Amino acid sequence: MKERESILKSLELDITIGNNDQKRTAKISDLQGGAQQHIIIVAGPRPAIRDALIGANILKMDFAMSNILLVPYDTDTRNKSSKSSSGFGERPSYETQPYVADASGEDWDEYITKEIDFAMQQSKGENADKVGIAIVVANNGEIIRRGVGTVPWRQMVMQLEETVNPKKEEKTGKFEIPLPWID
Repeated sequence: MKERESILKSLELDITIGNNDQKRTAKISDLQGGAQQHIIIVAGPRPAIRDALIGANILKMDFAMSNILLVPYDTDTRNKSSKSSSGFGERPSYETQPYVADASGEDWDEYITKEIDFAMQQSKGENADKVGIAIVVANNGEIIRRGVGTVPWRQMVMQLEETVNPKKEEKTGKFEIPLPWID
């Protein structure tokens, strides 16, 4: 796993800068070190990517507040970095959100292929190439979770926050109901 973490750090993303949709290419290691970005990679066939992006769009404010970049990787087209805006319309809004970054460069193909193969070798991942995978990377470069299928977005956001900002439990002797919106 540490080998794949080091490969991941060297991969590049096209990220959106500012309100005018200007794109800039940056290495994941630079985004994590300088901008403290968490990254969630969702790789799979087009329908799995679409479902993941729509689900993430519901929590778009959480992504902004938690400094999370979502990287969709469409294994159907294998042409992630040069998506065409020609045709009958523009890309859907859930694909152009500021928290969505595009995989850039040829090294992504090999990395994603290895991750999907690894998931398929595991007991519950035999259909990983059909339902997609998610790789959750904390801003310290550590892969904290890998999964197959539908992404539990709220749980992933909370887990990323807990990984980098662990809460200290205090024993006060009082009965307390945790209210996540009052922290």
